[in-house]
Amino acid sequence: MALTSDAKPQRRGQRFGRSDFGYPVAPGEKIFRGGIVCLNSSGQMVRPQTAGAEVFAGLATATYDNSASATPGPTIVAERGSFALTVGSATVANINAEVYATDDNTFTLTAPTTGFVAPIGTINGIENGQTWVLLEGA
Repeated sequence: MALTSDAKPQRRGQRFGRSDFGYPVAPGEKIFRGGIVCLNSSGQMVRPQTAGAEVFAGLATATYDNSASATPGPTIVAERGSFALTVGSATVANINAEVYATDDNTFTLTAPTTGFVAPIGTINGIENGQTWVLLEGA
């Protein structure tokens, strides 16, 4: 289910050695902290369910409502790494399987037919009933 408020997925591992980048929020978008974000062709942050989502960016580190604006909003950092996400029907047999986002908070093992259709990462472990997804994109 798409986010309607902020989320804070657990992170596993350290941030060191990674590159997280910031992008402006696209006009008409409302981004929630902890939601998956992509970039449109203008390099602006959009949710994966938004038409024109072209490139996976990461997990939004802040919230910004730009839904009533016709101009880009402020820059928000999109972080990558290993996060605890709910991936429906994932089992140990799915470790290393690609993960897809049908919206900013719904994750599956099959590619969606609309919105952003490329993988956002892979399952890198399942521990104590929690699925860990390495968000790196394809």
